[in-house]
Amino acid sequence: MLDELDKELERRGLRFVRYADDLIIFVGSRKAADRVMRTVTRFIEERMKLKVTKAKSGIGRPYDLNFLGHSIIGRGELGLSKESM
Repeated sequence: MLDELDKELERRGLRFVRYADDLIIFVGSRKAADRVMRTVTRFIEERMKLKVTKAKSGIGRPYDLNFLGHSIIGRGELGLSKESM
């Protein structure tokens, strides 16, 4: 179902990880994160006709994220998220 989203993110040249409906998009700055959050949300809601849960969506540093019980620690290594510990 989200294959269309994957293709759109690849077309934009974005680095991302998705598992089922969980998604992380990696960008280099807060300004880029704000722009990508706005445009990807619009793509999902307007083009794909799906709902983005604002309470579960946000912008943050990789080491602060909880993605499937894990977070990214130094140099791209995976570790347990704070919540999982």
